[in-house]
Amino acid sequence: MANESEVGANSARDSRPCISVVIPAFNNAAFIEQALQSVFDQNVGNTEIIVVDDGSTDNTAEVLARFSDRIQVIRQSNSGSAVARNVGLRETTGDYVAFLDADDWFLPGKFVHQSEILDANPDLGAVHSGWNITDENGAVTKVIEPWIDAPELDLNTWLVHKPAKLGSMLFRRNWLERVGGFDPELIQSQDVDLLLRLSLAGCTFQWQKASTLCYRRHSFSTIRRNGLDQVKYATMVLDKFYRNPLVPTAIQRNERSVRYYSSMWLAWHLFHIENTEAAAQQLQRTRSYSRSDGRRIAHDCLYHFASWTEAAGSDPEEVRKMIGAFGSLGEESQSDSNEMTASLHWWISVWRHYLSEKSPNAKSQLHNSPTLDLGPLLVQVGFYLRTSTVPTPVQTVDRFWKDAMSTGRFQSTEQHRAAELYVTLCGRAVYSGDWRIASRALLRTIQFGWHPKAWPGIVRTIKSLLTELQNSK
Repeated sequence: MANESEVGANSARDSRPCISVVIPAFNNAAFIEQALQSVFDQNVGNTEIIVVDDGSTDNTAEVLARFSDRIQVIRQSNSGSAVARNVGLRETTGDYVAFLDADDWFLPGKFVHQSEILDANPDLGAVHSGWNITDENGAVTKVIEPWIDAPELDLNTWLVHKPAKLGSMLFRRNWLERVGGFDPELIQSQDVDLLLRLSLAGCTFQWQKASTLCYRRHSFSTIRRNGLDQVKYATMVLDKFYRNPLVPTAIQRNERSVRYYSSMWLAWHLFHIENTEAAAQQLQRTRSYSRSDGRRIAHDCLYHFASWTEAAGSDPEEVRKMIGAFGSLGEESQSDSNEMTASLHWWISVWRHYLSEKSPNAKSQLHNSPTLDLGPLLVQVGFYLRTSTVPTPVQTVDRFWKDAMSTGRFQSTEQHRAAELYVTLCGRAVYSGDWRIASRALLRTIQFGWHPKAWPGIVRTIKSLLTELQNSK
């Protein structure tokens, strides 16, 4: 017989808002038991599980039958995950709703912590969190902390950064019902579409800065098998979004930039799933959304491809395969094309190591890289500084200059030339409004630029910087 404290604890637990879990499943017999067990292991009362078997032809039904006393199963002909989620959503009774793909699984404590956040903030529409990427066997290969690049979960974040992962979230059901659930027309990218519509409707989101989901990558996943569909449906999401009269004017004005980076990400996605030919074609579409010159676009694509590849747990060196496609983005002469190709290779071989504070290989890569005269080398690094997506930290330039001196790339009599790099960085930081980097770069400019020999280079650099920044508008 339970004692009074146990009864009280159970009563308190059962009085918490009910959590409904919707799991769409299509031929996931190999993984769905682990997904279900991860929900059972949450140990939160008032939890209901609704599995929508979306026309599976394997033995998914047999696996689900073993849990018939703990879950509700709905079977339908294959209609896609958006339709399956809507079918499950209509059956939910909980105040809070979680979505889980049948090949993923929740980490312990997800429901406790996320429901506590919603309980304490009645005006909050949903809680988001990080996630772990795993291989097919469940070994963690990468921990994703999306709040680092997207600290605010607002409309602009969903549109530009797209840190969407449904399984990492917990929603208030009334918000999902208010926007009509998922768009059944979207076979893929329905998560981004949902979050954009929720944000437009006034739904607010908050980070829980921890991982709550394991996202399994395997060769049979829809997103890997149907890469070209990802392009189709992601483009459709943006088309639908910009036709919505509720979209603020300020957001509308940035459409070209949003489509540029979205198209670039789709090109990277095709590259990541090893469809390099389609990736190269997508890059040409990306080119049409930018007014910048080909060299700037090529380096911008290189930077983002390397960043996204590393974030996905792969070696950025793999991006070298795409340099030919990046080079084709410009309309330069053969000599200009050769120069740009060399610059792209040098960025991968050397400069990306300087951008990574944790890389121990920067100095050795610089020492072993093709020899460039002082002038071309300063021009090349200056270009990287001017065109970087965000201002480069001052310590990156400090480290590069120190290594360039110690490896004999520059002589002690040429130290004043460092002022050209620092004034470039200062101007780039001012343009971005990063006054901390700007002030530190200005101090370095003064330190290295006191010598009269530095002044012509500083003037020349300022003119180039102003032209570059003007062309980027």
